[in-house]
Amino acid sequence: MNGTVRHAFLLLSAVWLASPLNGPAAFAADDITLYLNQLPHRLMQGSGKQYDLFLEEILADSPMKISLEPAPLTRSKTSFLGDEKSCLFPTNLRAMRVSDDVANRLVTSEQVDIVSLRLYTAGKASPDARIADFEPERVGYIRGSGAIHALGKNADRFVPIESEEQLIRMVELGRIDAFVGHHPDTALALDQLNMPDALHVSPLNFMNLRFPVTFICHDNAVGHRFLNAVNPRILDMRLNGRLREILGPHAEFRLSEEPKDPGPFTE
Repeated sequence: MNGTVRHAFLLLSAVWLASPLNGPAAFAADDITLYLNQLPHRLMQGSGKQYDLFLEEILADSPMKISLEPAPLTRSKTSFLGDEKSCLFPTNLRAMRVSDDVANRLVTSEQVDIVSLRLYTAGKASPDARIADFEPERVGYIRGSGAIHALGKNADRFVPIESEEQLIRMVELGRIDAFVGHHPDTALALDQLNMPDALHVSPLNFMNLRFPVTFICHDNAVGHRFLNAVNPRILDMRLNGRLREILGPHAEFRLSEEPKDPGPFTE
């Protein structure tokens, strides 16, 4: 075989091996990364907490090869948006605060549960307290929470804090007057501290600050295959009571009878 022919043969061989129908690359289409938003009371991989148990069941016997990548909220969101063969959980499209152009290239799963924003204040405060009653610099929130920006321009002046426990302690010590907490996360933190009734809690009913928790995937063949696998399982677990059993008495749901269908993916 002369040099020219040999070079052509090697080139054609490389192209054939790289084809998605041949060799190891045939399995690449089944691979997906699931980026996970770490939540101290609900999802810390291997912790046995609420969303960890849910993921163990929902992903069991998956036909896809799934790599789990837990990280803080902002890092998980950035990693997900930059990786088209990935999904993100637990999250909500509205709370992600992405442009319409980006949102139109994403698809969401069946709802798992609902997270709502609530105002937590010290025992001496009025049980009917509103955010407007406090100076913005005296109101805390969880660092990385995209949902907080739904509260308007003053939200940029709120104080970002790392955890629910720190927020609770800061209110107790008078270092802040109030904080915007995620329910059920804050309720779980208060339970863990054995302080379930230590703070006043006021619903934030304006602007519909209730966020369905879902998987979010890219609108492509991999994302649709993942969602088509998990959606019926989510619905079954919600309707048969298994989700309530896993997520506990603080969890909120909005039941539906039919699974959400992300629809067929078309190029």
